[in-house]
Amino acid sequence: MNIILLPIAAALLAGIAGASEAWSTNPAEAMQQAASQKKGVMLEFTGSDWCGACIMQKKQALSLPRVQEGIARSFIPVELDFPRKKQQDEQTKASLEIYKKSYDITGFPTLVFADAQGRPVHTVIGYNNPDQVMQDAEKAAETLKTQQSLMAKLAGQLTDQQRRDTLVQLLKTVPQSSINTFYKPALEELAKLDPEAASGIRAGLERKELLKSQREALFKMFRQNDLFTLMEQKPDEALSMLDGYMSKDGLLPEIKQTILLTKANLLIQQNRVNEVEQPLKEAVALLPDSSDGQVCSSLLKNLPELKKERGHLKPGEQPPLPPGAIPAIRMQPNPPAAAK
Repeated sequence: MNIILLPIAAALLAGIAGASEAWSTNPAEAMQQAASQKKGVMLEFTGSDWCGACIMQKKQALSLPRVQEGIARSFIPVELDFPRKKQQDEQTKASLEIYKKSYDITGFPTLVFADAQGRPVHTVIGYNNPDQVMQDAEKAAETLKTQQSLMAKLAGQLTDQQRRDTLVQLLKTVPQSSINTFYKPALEELAKLDPEAASGIRAGLERKELLKSQREALFKMFRQNDLFTLMEQKPDEALSMLDGYMSKDGLLPEIKQTILLTKANLLIQQNRVNEVEQPLKEAVALLPDSSDGQVCSSLLKNLPELKKERGHLKPGEQPPLPPGAIPAIRMQPNPPAAAK
């Protein structure tokens, strides 16, 4: 089987007109150029006339000669712009949306380092300074080099065992989120060569999809019950709802941790600080190194101060402000963003 990876959809290879003259090439031409030079492409997803972080990254990093030279050593840069003021024709907008959907872009700016067929090897979300962009470009270049070597190996004569091992190596070099979209043929071949799924690749993808669906279900529950308003008005009812959801079968540790952290924040808000330690400890034990786990660890560390500050207050009562302090506007929190 010579072609094991899914070529990027033909629609994605359509040229996108209207990109800025200072930064961009036609995506189709960029990929053709990358193929002829044995390079990859770097797709910059940006909002050039409204996204502050995009504008800063362009000015402070991507426009610098040393950064451009660093990127150009291994990648042809392409700008995919999603402006709000600048006019774009309908064909351009449609092509851009195909790119956005295919690469599962959820925020700007995003840099997608990919091979000459547009298959991602490294993705960076959010603003990066010049040094960070250079480091990401170098990391992506190493991954691209490894990927090209594995592709060349797969094009040769291999035993089934050798192909299986090489496919596993290949799929472990690329972003997990891109496998089902861009590497489906490789995944399907691996399934035939590894029917027992001993590599763990499929199990990891299935877990990722399960986590995504469980996060969506949890946040849907938050929205449908207006949980944060309920926490303000009927805290006991909100706590009962969280405890009930926590008892559901099959919840992944990340979901349980989010629920426990939400519960701890509600207890702190209600000045029930003597009840906070247990959910925080349970949350840390689940995944100590996750972002939520680190937040819970920090709250545990500061728990003595919280007890001292809030232990004598009535439920919902706020601690007194220091002399001269200006009261903050009370904001309704949002649930954490779903991980990719």
